[in-house]
Amino acid sequence: MQHILDNMIWNAITTGNRDIAVVGSGVGYYLQDIAPFAGTKDLNDSGLQRLHEFMPAEKKIAISSLEKMNYDDRKWQVNQSMDVTQMLYLHPVRAFCTESSGLITPLTDIHIPQMLNLTSITKPGPFLEHTILFGNYFGIFKDEKLIAMTGQRMHPVPYMEVSAVCTHPDHQGKGYAKTLMLHVMKIILDNSFVPFLHVLTSNITAIRLYESIGFQKRKQLFIDVLERL
Repeated sequence: MQHILDNMIWNAITTGNRDIAVVGSGVGYYLQDIAPFAGTKDLNDSGLQRLHEFMPAEKKIAISSLEKMNYDDRKWQVNQSMDVTQMLYLHPVRAFCTESSGLITPLTDIHIPQMLNLTSITKPGPFLEHTILFGNYFGIFKDEKLIAMTGQRMHPVPYMEVSAVCTHPDHQGKGYAKTLMLHVMKIILDNSFVPFLHVLTSNITAIRLYESIGFQKRKQLFIDVLERL
């Protein structure tokens, strides 16, 4: 039986994120300006054809797969392909307190310009104008400037993704990312969900950080950024 996280986009847009997605017969995608991800119940030629017919013209999407996919170049243009590692957390979050933990601030719509600026510098993954609608984004500020943040994203019940983990280059090495991650993870666990995340397989530094927190590598995935022709 396929694991829920093997097809996490489809399972997210049909369960925990159903209210911010457009879903049809076996295909769907997140609303514009929230996230570029799209999914199919069955990721095969037939599913891709249905997705192509369902999507708006010239829309860009990101699709996750367990194996390298071949796309019909008459229908899809591949703009980027990424090798990512999916990691899963199956432990309680230990009591964690540092000097920076008292600096955690909930992020709201008024912080969106700073959130977009920070993610444009650090590039933790796609972050759009309304990505904050996934909920539970928190940040750390210095001199009224956002220097680190983390939040949640895909929600294929009972799993919840920890996402947008980023720290401004001038403030790295101070434990901000770990502090924010543990804060978000505690909220996820307190709501009886299981934290998971994705990281570029080449980002060894981030993988080591996540392993130090207690995440374990689960599976290698491929994410392709496509444009509908």
